Amino acid sequence: MVRLLDKEINDKLEEIINYIKKTDCFKNYIKAKEILEARDDLKDIIKNIKKNQQKIVKNPKLKNELEKIINENLEVLESDITYLSYKNSLDEVNNLLTIFENKINKYFDEVFR
Repeated sequence: MVRLLDKEINDKLEEIINYIKKTDCFKNYIKAKEILEARDDLKDIIKNIKKNQQKIVKNPKLKNELEKIINENLEVLESDITYLSYKNSLDEVNNLLTIFENKINKYFDEVFR
């Protein structure tokens, strides 16, 4: 019984995933991600931001100094059309996923009242 239920759930999840993969916003996200990944300069900036964020967590005394560097890097990223395109497409996909999540939660709320 459990295996049958697991299969049914997985099949339905696969349907949702396939639907999402066919949307324009997901396709745009994949294209934007590929373009971003081809830009070593942007990848280096992103790695540098993450590295400095980790340093802040490990040593909060460096926060002011490292936040300045992080903010400078963010300014460079946010002035780049490739990064902005990626960021916007990622936001669209996340919004779509939130819609699905809300619909599923609403469905369960209504069923189990």
